[in-house]
Amino acid sequence: MPDNVIIGVNILETLTTGMYRDAKVIYREYIQNACDQVDEAICSGLLAKGEERIEIWTDNIDCVSIEDNATGIPADIFKETLYSIGESPKDPAISRGFRGIGHWCGFAHCQELVFTAKAAGEQIESIMTCDAQMMRSMMREHREKKATYTIDDVLSKTTVFTTRVANDPKAHYFKVEMIGITDEAEELCNQQNVKDYLSFIIPVDYATEFRFRKQIHQHAVEIGSHISEYNITINGEDVRKQYKPTFSTHGKGDDAITDVKFKDFFDDGGNLVAWLWFGVSSFKAQMTPTNKMRGIRLRSRNIQIGDESTLQKLFNESNGRGLYYYIGEVFAVSDGLLPDSQRDYFESGDARVQFEQLLYAFFNDELKSIYYAGSKVNSAFGKIDRAEQIEAEITETVAAGRIVSDEQQVRLERAKREAENAANELEKIRKKSTKQLQSDVGNTVESVVSEILKANDERRAKRPNNTPESAKHAKQPLIIQQQSLSTVEPELTVKPLDKLVPLEKILSIIRSFADSSIAGAIIAKIEEELG
Repeated sequence: MPDNVIIGVNILETLTTGMYRDAKVIYREYIQNACDQVDEAICSGLLAKGEERIEIWTDNIDCVSIEDNATGIPADIFKETLYSIGESPKDPAISRGFRGIGHWCGFAHCQELVFTAKAAGEQIESIMTCDAQMMRSMMREHREKKATYTIDDVLSKTTVFTTRVANDPKAHYFKVEMIGITDEAEELCNQQNVKDYLSFIIPVDYATEFRFRKQIHQHAVEIGSHISEYNITINGEDVRKQYKPTFSTHGKGDDAITDVKFKDFFDDGGNLVAWLWFGVSSFKAQMTPTNKMRGIRLRSRNIQIGDESTLQKLFNESNGRGLYYYIGEVFAVSDGLLPDSQRDYFESGDARVQFEQLLYAFFNDELKSIYYAGSKVNSAFGKIDRAEQIEAEITETVAAGRIVSDEQQVRLERAKREAENAANELEKIRKKSTKQLQSDVGNTVESVVSEILKANDERRAKRPNNTPESAKHAKQPLIIQQQSLSTVEPELTVKPLDKLVPLEKILSIIRSFADSSIAGAIIAKIEEELG
């Protein structure tokens, strides 16, 4: 390298204060490194699966630590390993962290950063202590042209390496301590916020209340795609993916997951590119933004890529709204799908293009058809429910001795017509669904539609009788059925009463119930018939 080439401190600033927008990302970076080392420890026989331990500790004031019992770092390579920037011996096809920059992310959010490591069989543990506050100060001076520093200048002035005698020669571990959390990053000490964030980010098992977890694991086994999961705790509490069977929707009440479906994506050579699972519900409406599990999330080696909106662009509707009718996960399998440096998405390349093409086709064919069909079915059932509700309200009105208004009658007739059309539409959907399933058992859309129909049928069967108690014992009311409000001589149907009613009272009811022209026509007809 020429003598006049300077590697400035800007590169270090980019990798610390400038790399990540969200301070909580430091947890993902340190945990993914720990998981990689756990894999190595299990592969070498140092640990058995299930013995791994990754612990996060916060004191809710100004200190955070992340510790694992994986391989640790041997003393003779401790300094060069932690000093390395943008260089890592890890294989991108195997490891989650492979760029050699993740361990630097903590410098941006604390006063002092301490790394402690010990390899199995060694008598000492190695410690690197960094004055992170001084590091940021030197970066600021360099940026404001008050001084010029190289990376060597900054690291040599802010870091100290020491060793001490280990308590247990057999132990092996790596620990990160962030001491004196900055005010801007105080969320790092909020246990609940951190746990909520991590629950969908890191590679852990599903919550035990999510009863479909066994189906998901079984499908992964069947296609030969292992879901990596680790024992990770925060302040002693297990972290799990917070999926649950029920959720709230936009204005349509609660909904529930009744089943999960799967889709496997293969390239032209028959190699598995990715696979996904998604929850089957009634698809009443989109899930609310407060629902932490909403959306189909993207994962690589069981660590989330981006957030719940990352795959939104693959829905061809405005704002990708179809995504939020679902919960689910896409597991990227192809070695060609490499996460970018910020783990927001995948690096460009042929593998990403093929991945997007496969998902785009599935999202806008099957998934779109499913929630459209679900919306159609729910709308039809809603029209039937609405007609029954209006009819019950009118029955209660009559039972209470009140006169049914023109507006109520019009609403009922309109609702009945809509309900009849809806019932006919549902019958067509039922026949189509049954026919398709008999001829093609693997048809995902029709199997889901069948489940939505079944769920609505069961819901209606469990409903209590909506007829008001007062109406159940009421005397049969006089109901005038109008074929059309424009009919000059409407048909008159009078249901029998259990007592005589004066003619004048009947005529009075007619005058108050119908408009003047129709009332006059009805009264004239009665007088004609009665002579």
